[in-house]
Amino acid sequence: MSNPVAFVTGGASGIGAEVCRLLAEKGHRVAVCDVNLPLAQQVADEIGGLAIACNVADPNSIQTALETCQTSLGAPLYVHLNAGVMTVPPDQPYLAIEDVSLEQYRRIMSINLDGVFHGLHAVIPLVRDQGGCITITASIAGLGFVPVDPLYTATKYAVIGLTRAVAAANSGTGLRLNAICPGVVDTAIVPESFKSRPMMPARVLAEEVVDLLTQGPNGEIRVKITEERPSFSVDPTPLA
Repeated sequence: MSNPVAFVTGGASGIGAEVCRLLAEKGHRVAVCDVNLPLAQQVADEIGGLAIACNVADPNSIQTALETCQTSLGAPLYVHLNAGVMTVPPDQPYLAIEDVSLEQYRRIMSINLDGVFHGLHAVIPLVRDQGGCITITASIAGLGFVPVDPLYTATKYAVIGLTRAVAAANSGTGLRLNAICPGVVDTAIVPESFKSRPMMPARVLAEEVVDLLTQGPNGEIRVKITEERPSFSVDPTPLA
């Protein structure tokens, strides 16, 4: 298919922005979706894409963003559900779980988990009908844990489980659904305490995402820990 359409949430910075750039380089028409519209517009102007305001925590916002994409570019063949946050901003100190406010809890859940549900709910029918792919940004935290942010860990475990289950439920259809589990990537959400460690360039992770979008199999959970180490996949374990 020539010039397929891609829809990327959290596309204004970090991993999402690099995925948008790489997709555009490969000839895709890209909807750069983000709650930060001015920053999304900068990326869209750079790559010849379309900037769309999108708050993944709001199902109506995702639906409106998808409708805008369909009207202006066409139905997306590839979707990268990438938007995500940690419990506190990177310049603030770690919070013990008993010190996390209800507002902070609801915010991270609404973006990291609800946002994926809202995205899947909206885009699966379109992508499935076209025989396309949805790739979700999970984390190595969803296979291990991050002591400084238990809630981030919890959301990523949930996202991996959701990906596996929905992929299995759609086996044999035109849909491919998979997830990427990066190690520490050089993005704005990385806590200050992590920045002394080697960080993987966002472009390196974007290459894995685009590979998953374009040719990754349904249900794959791919791990990319460092730039130097090759990626590998984790086998799913269905209960029935």
